[in-house]
Amino acid sequence: MDTTLSVALSHQVARRRQMDIIANNIANMSTTAFKRENVMFGQYLQDAEGDMPKAVRQISYVQDYGIARNMSDGNYETTGNVMDIALSGNGLFQVKRDNGEMAYTRNGHFAISDNYTLITSTGEEVMDVSGKPIQLPPGVSNIEISSDGTISSPDTGVIAKLNVVTFTDTSKMKKIGRNMFNADVPVIPATDYQITQGVAETSNVQPVVEVTRMIDVSRSYIQTSKIMEKLQDMRSKAINQLAKVG
Repeated sequence: MDTTLSVALSHQVARRRQMDIIANNIANMSTTAFKRENVMFGQYLQDAEGDMPKAVRQISYVQDYGIARNMSDGNYETTGNVMDIALSGNGLFQVKRDNGEMAYTRNGHFAISDNYTLITSTGEEVMDVSGKPIQLPPGVSNIEISSDGTISSPDTGVIAKLNVVTFTDTSKMKKIGRNMFNADVPVIPATDYQITQGVAETSNVQPVVEVTRMIDVSRSYIQTSKIMEKLQDMRSKAINQLAKVG
């Protein structure tokens, strides 16, 4: 493939990937505690064939090499539901998936299961600081959750404490579905956080910003397509001229 066309194609592939991420951000702007994502781009150098100086021989391609996640707080909305728990600052709730694996989420829209276990809105068990599911006393009422995550009731006293953790390297966080994360790095107790009961954290996606980015990426993609079409036309004309000379 012609070098110029291959470079332009790499640009289009990267822009298509960026468009997918932006579209996902917009689709999740109403998802509780969703965190905005962006593509990280890099330069990939490859030596061209032929006898030429090194400075000219290297071809620069565009390559996406990962996802950057904005972990800043979203907005906070009062719901009046005592089982809505909002995290501000650093930290994630530890939960247990159906397959027994641990996962981590900012989604604090909790509920109480039929057997009085504290669960997420998608059914995962919420863990306490000892790494065990939080079991509430049957028939418990007037649940109170303090700013450090201590769960108590006037009738029973302290019940448990939410396990709020963070990763040693948050850039390694991977989405595993249902607004949950995991990573191949250790977790450590979070310290710089605050919990508010009866409040839900919204997505930190800014719709106007995302739509503007989508328009910019679309225009860039179209411009590259036009350049590729012109290059193809020039190539075809050159071949036709050579055929006539022959």
